[in-house]
Amino acid sequence: MKIMPLAPLLLILGSILGTACAPKVAPAIEMATVNAEHASLRAKGSATSRTLKVLDPGAMVEILEQQGRWYRVRLGDTEGWMDNSTLLTTTMRKHIQELADSSRNQISQNTGTLGQDSNLRVEPGRSTAVLRRLPARTALEVLEHRTVSREDLPGRIDSWLKVRTSPTEVGWLLSGFVEFDVPAGIAPYTEDFIYSAVKTLNTVEDPVAGPVSWYVVGERRPGTDPTLDFVGIRVFTWNAKKQRYETAFRKQGLRGVYPLEVNRVAGNPTFRFYELSADGKTKAPREFVMTGVIVRETKKKESK
Repeated sequence: MKIMPLAPLLLILGSILGTACAPKVAPAIEMATVNAEHASLRAKGSATSRTLKVLDPGAMVEILEQQGRWYRVRLGDTEGWMDNSTLLTTTMRKHIQELADSSRNQISQNTGTLGQDSNLRVEPGRSTAVLRRLPARTALEVLEHRTVSREDLPGRIDSWLKVRTSPTEVGWLLSGFVEFDVPAGIAPYTEDFIYSAVKTLNTVEDPVAGPVSWYVVGERRPGTDPTLDFVGIRVFTWNAKKQRYETAFRKQGLRGVYPLEVNRVAGNPTFRFYELSADGKTKAPREFVMTGVIVRETKKKESK
């Protein structure tokens, strides 16, 4: 029997032992895409930890584990930690698609534009995952409103708006960054109110102006209780003789919340909004019907 020389045998044994003793590579939980400018890969899960690398949007990393708002990730041979707001995981992408699908038939309360570059987030909150960075003047539809407690300032809350920027993109923005639209015809009558909800009630034909819309709006002052969407309701109708809009109905001192909804019953325009209780636990619908330019409230319904 031929005996292998000692040197090659030792090399083979060393290779086998080296492979057996090598640390196992941690399996990835899922993949993620960097979606923030100058995203830091850090040595530890802390905003003050040493930066190992700075990654550009579009870079792919492997998710190894999550601890709070931090992900332990792997990029090639480098492992480190990244803030969850800088990454978009495969799970998040699925959630984003579900959010867009579930919101497809949600009726907007108003349209608006973004006042400054802002992060469109998957959920309301300053530390939640960022879908993408939206540029100033982005057009959007306002769908919903929510207040969220701030983690960094106990006792303080932020006001967030659920918005739709396209049929396939829905997310959340800080409400202070959104500038609500006002129809041109009634813009001179805002009296410095913010029109957080605008709905068309009716369209009439004017011999001079052509088709003219009537509106019901939800109005609020800057600095209003952030849990409320509006503190007043106002109905604008068109005076054909004077060729101008006039207030047919106005009610203030409300605790109004979305949605403001419009309909027609027996040919008459109707609208409904919800009023939040003083304790913030229930909301009661209030319904109104128009006969000509006269607005009357119908029987109140039970809270929900």
